[in-house]
Amino acid sequence: MPKSKPPRRRKIRRGNELRALMLEGVRSALALNDAVLAKIDELLSRTPPGRQRTELLTLRAEMKSHRPGLLESRSDAMTP
Repeated sequence: MPKSKPPRRRKIRRGNELRALMLEGVRSALALNDAVLAKIDELLSRTPPGRQRTELLTLRAEMKSHRPGLLESRSDAMTP
């Protein structure tokens, strides 16, 4: 039975580059999510009770539920 060949260096380098790009994307997504939540919180502090405030609260809850927490743990596990 023939032995399997070791991975070529080019493939390893490409994999590391993809991993680094994925980590950058995750960090950017988290930063964007935090910025949007901060802006919504700022608007909520100035909005009087009513329909518009309810819509902002709904949007804030939706943004928090879509927070990429799974991606956070993946990025920690994939540090190069």
